[in-house]
Amino acid sequence: MFRTTLLFVSLFATASVAAWPEKPIKVYIGYTAGGSTDVVGRLIAPRLAERLGQPIVIENKPGGAGDLAAELMLQSPPDGYTLMLTTVAVHAINPGLYKVRKFDAITDFTPVAMVGSYPMILIASPQTSFKTLAELKDLAAKAPTFYSSSGVGSPGHLSGELLVRALSATITHVPYKGGAPSVLAIMSGEAQLNFATLPAVTPQIRGNKVRAIGLASKERNPAVPDVPTLIELGLPDFDVGTWTGFVGPKGLPQEMVTKFNAAVAAVLAEPAIRQRLADEGAEIRTMSPAEFGAFMRAENARWVKVVRDAGITPQ
Repeated sequence: MFRTTLLFVSLFATASVAAWPEKPIKVYIGYTAGGSTDVVGRLIAPRLAERLGQPIVIENKPGGAGDLAAELMLQSPPDGYTLMLTTVAVHAINPGLYKVRKFDAITDFTPVAMVGSYPMILIASPQTSFKTLAELKDLAAKAPTFYSSSGVGSPGHLSGELLVRALSATITHVPYKGGAPSVLAIMSGEAQLNFATLPAVTPQIRGNKVRAIGLASKERNPAVPDVPTLIELGLPDFDVGTWTGFVGPKGLPQEMVTKFNAAVAAVLAEPAIRQRLADEGAEIRTMSPAEFGAFMRAENARWVKVVRDAGITPQ
């Protein structure tokens, strides 16, 4: 009888995995609507839904630089119906910032599918007039100067602190509840500077609603070919980017992971999707789940060291 029960449970589980998905898949995003992760997620979600045969429901859960969404996702069973479109902050930056967290950045997650990476870009309020980093430093010496970010511990916060140290300038960090509000602060003049992910502000740059100062990358980006890198502007090795990809709770069945990974890869191979992401400054990076897991571990080692070496702490 016991063996019969085990066999039944095993067959049921196998059938459930084979039939997955049989209902909508929820995807948490740890940032407000309008940020780069949200933009990418909502771009590819409809195409994923068509390939998987079930709706992909995006839920924005901003807070803790992505940690709140991660906590909520990890409370869900590992059945493939609750995932997260995560970022470098959750798995690589936050571990260096916070001594106490409710989860392990690597072992509590199942890597599912890498999506892409994109550089940070330094933008300024249209109400500012400085054109060089030297003029920015001079401005900061004469009057209170502020840079906005999507929150404490976000890539924008980290980039801003690195800039402040590189310039030896006094520029005050003002965290907002998400990327979109932090960019609105630049457009309105509440803050003078912001490090944003390029896809999140490409429309504002092209519409002259913000001024692009420099890319935090080694090379210029085709989406904004006239914008120099911060390395060109005199900051050696200033290369700070972010990335996004799908993860689930630990213990996701491999068959589900493989199926979702293949669907993501197929969507990212579509010419229209590739062009749209390239136009916004994103670089598509598809990986197997194992490769994505190795990438996450390498990023964790890299950015924890950067954060601690720079002495960056939560505010």
